[in-house]
Amino acid sequence: SNIRTYNLKVLEISSFVNNMALFLPPNVKPLPSAQSVLNWSDDETPTDFFVTPNLEHRNVAVDYVQLNDSGRKDPASYVQTLLDHTPKPKGRNAFTSVHLVGPALTVQSNEAEKTIDAVLKGCNDLSKQVCLHRLNEVACTNEATPMEEYNGIFEVASSLLLEKADRASLLVFVGWEDINMDSYAAFIGMLPFRGIQVALISRRSSYGNLVQFTTPSGTFDLDGLTSARMGKFTVHCVFGELPTLAVKESVRKWEPVDTQSEEDNAEITKIPFKIGGLELPMLTHNGTSEDALDCLAELLKYKYPKGYTPIVSCGETCDALGYGQDMLNHLAQDDDLLFAHKSGETYKRYDNYGSKELFKKINDAKRGTCPPVILAVGGGVNGNCIGLIAAMTNVDFIEVPTTPMHYNDAVTSAKKAFSLVVDDRIMSKNILGAFYLPQLAFCVNEWLLTISSANAHATVGEATKTMNMLGIANSSVGATDFHNILGAVEFASDFTKILSEVGGFDELIKFIQSPSTIRKKKNIITIGKKIAALRNATSGESQISKKSKPQKKFGFSNIFGSLPSMASISSSTSISSSDSSSDSEDDQQNEDIQSLMEERSEMMKIFRSSFYNLPSDRKDSILSFLTTINKEIVCAKAMFLAYSDPFEKYRALLFEYAHTLGHGVEAFANDIYLQARQSGVEIPTDAIRLHGQCVGMAVLWAGEMSKNLGKLVGEGYTLHQSFPFLFNRSGGFSFGPLRELCEDLGIEKEEFCERVLQVVRRDNKRGYCNCSDPEKSVDQLVTCRPGKMLSSPDPNAEVRYLVEVDESWQRDVLSKAFNGEFDRVADIRNGNLTFVPSNLTGKGRSGLKTPSKDVALHIRSRLLSAYSADVPRQN
Repeated sequence: SNIRTYNLKVLEISSFVNNMALFLPPNVKPLPSAQSVLNWSDDETPTDFFVTPNLEHRNVAVDYVQLNDSGRKDPASYVQTLLDHTPKPKGRNAFTSVHLVGPALTVQSNEAEKTIDAVLKGCNDLSKQVCLHRLNEVACTNEATPMEEYNGIFEVASSLLLEKADRASLLVFVGWEDINMDSYAAFIGMLPFRGIQVALISRRSSYGNLVQFTTPSGTFDLDGLTSARMGKFTVHCVFGELPTLAVKESVRKWEPVDTQSEEDNAEITKIPFKIGGLELPMLTHNGTSEDALDCLAELLKYKYPKGYTPIVSCGETCDALGYGQDMLNHLAQDDDLLFAHKSGETYKRYDNYGSKELFKKINDAKRGTCPPVILAVGGGVNGNCIGLIAAMTNVDFIEVPTTPMHYNDAVTSAKKAFSLVVDDRIMSKNILGAFYLPQLAFCVNEWLLTISSANAHATVGEATKTMNMLGIANSSVGATDFHNILGAVEFASDFTKILSEVGGFDELIKFIQSPSTIRKKKNIITIGKKIAALRNATSGESQISKKSKPQKKFGFSNIFGSLPSMASISSSTSISSSDSSSDSEDDQQNEDIQSLMEERSEMMKIFRSSFYNLPSDRKDSILSFLTTINKEIVCAKAMFLAYSDPFEKYRALLFEYAHTLGHGVEAFANDIYLQARQSGVEIPTDAIRLHGQCVGMAVLWAGEMSKNLGKLVGEGYTLHQSFPFLFNRSGGFSFGPLRELCEDLGIEKEEFCERVLQVVRRDNKRGYCNCSDPEKSVDQLVTCRPGKMLSSPDPNAEVRYLVEVDESWQRDVLSKAFNGEFDRVADIRNGNLTFVPSNLTGKGRSGLKTPSKDVALHIRSRLLSAYSADVPRQN
């Protein structure tokens, strides 16, 4: 690339490679340097791995192309103009299909209908697949409320997916006389696959602002120059009667929260991370939660000196634990909102995050002097979803993760998305979204103590994927494996050092699963649910005193009438409910709420003290595990996103490894959880499988497919499978508990396989490349050893590490999983690495022979030997 710069001399490169050993744990011997690196001369160009790019300033470009109404007389030529002038997706020379969006018939726009007819006929003449979608009637008026606009956008975007639009489809939006409605083109096109190519046919009489589209209510604002979008804009070409014009404007400077004031704070750890060349500040506060929240409040006070309107989004559990209210108390702004909502993957959908109160608060704040700032407090689902709301409303966004996966996985991706959910059934994961960066990621370490065993296993499940993908990337072999990743050297690491932290993981699981921990957490959540119920019942303005804080007025209102425990709290606006109560009753309820809040706060202190009172070696091992896994996964993401592929459409799509079947089984699991609740069947705790756990299981299945293909055999296969099996001593990656729940619901193996594959057939990686027949899909597979990916001869697939797989291969491994063939634990027996069936390990895994940390050292030793065998040698 002509924008890359190379500032390292040969000796400096050689020195750096030799010093890569500094990144390895002291108990692991470093690998020798690559001879090919040492032999570089001044005349030779290094691989992209070692090149730090000088990134160009980002621009947003939109072409206006003259296309007269008279052209409709020749429909084929008219459509061909649209196809020729709208940029194709990279790697494609043609659009796979056309999806036409027009106004409701009640709009009665003759010109729009003539255009629709011309496009339909032209596509037919050109043998181009076409599908017509229409906005609903209410969305087509300037009087539409924010909720009506929101629903109109998502109804059409969902329809596109259900009608099989893919990444290479062209969205043609037909505008009409009311040019305010052109804005729908931008938002509908933004959502499927986080952006498909959009051609807008507009009836505007002047160009207007072609890089910003705002809906009539002013709520939804897609400003292409907002730096958090990194230059990603969805309207690629506008067509109409005006002369052809090329528009190109510079994206604004990236100015996230300034964290320099905390650089010398001993309680704060900063994790380096970049995406698209932009530095995203990521801080972990290791002190008390009170000190951490006060620190965050000071950072935001500096960012917004005139004040701001915090909108804290959290799910049911975080709400019950009090994290959302604690956040608002410490931020102490004049106006705020607690937006509490349903939790879980089934509710990762647009109707769970759209609310008239939420949009009203955003609009009121935009019109005032204290801008809205959305804070995502909770897990990755919450962060992904409320982040998409921030992207749609053009609002600053801050992530405050309460789970490791939210911190190291969800935060480190600009992707913010909903799933496609129909009748409570997940049809496709993370398929409706946008790219949008938070201004800051701020982790309160004490808040990680309340994660569940499933959360902890989910974190490790994603880590086993990463370790198998990238292996030891800061080695000569790793530099060769990922030679084409631009600037990778800045963040390359030995990601498999996570294996050495298995002892801390086991200690964390012991802490989480101890009867004392479970009881204390349950009691806190019970109090939290009482607070939410009282909150729902309270209306009107009343005084609530807060310990150690000034008094503030609170008003209470429901967000979701169908969910009594969900509510919003607004500190300055009260919204009356249909039930009336006297002032004295309100006062009493508010006193009850305050009393319960204080009780919950004291109970939380006792809960945290149970961790701090652990023996120092146990406590330190847990903290070491959390620190290491967060740092390594963040570095792994940065290795690809910093310079090479910030939008995760090419090389960074590698992070979808094990997600094809992982998403499928995750959707299936959430489906049967709903089925069980509706049938009155109890769901055992050990049957809960979160996203990362499903990925961990799918890592094993992907390894099995590679073995069946003869691409991952012997030592390489053993090492690949050992990563999830090492962390499976508590059964978090075993399918057995899910199978038992299936049996309780009368679901047999064949039905399980088919339901998972139904989701796989709508996988969001489809459309990146063509499959040779309908029975094939695309997936990613490891070959030879961990850290080496199988390659495809198709350049569109190879650039994404995609390969074709037969559905029969996927069905085979799913069948084996149902039979329990992957329910195993790694152990050392007679000096050999052995995968012991879970049912033979005894109660409390007493049948295992070797401590997990010793098994990890054994695996690491063998992995290093595999890498050493691949080191390039001089002739």
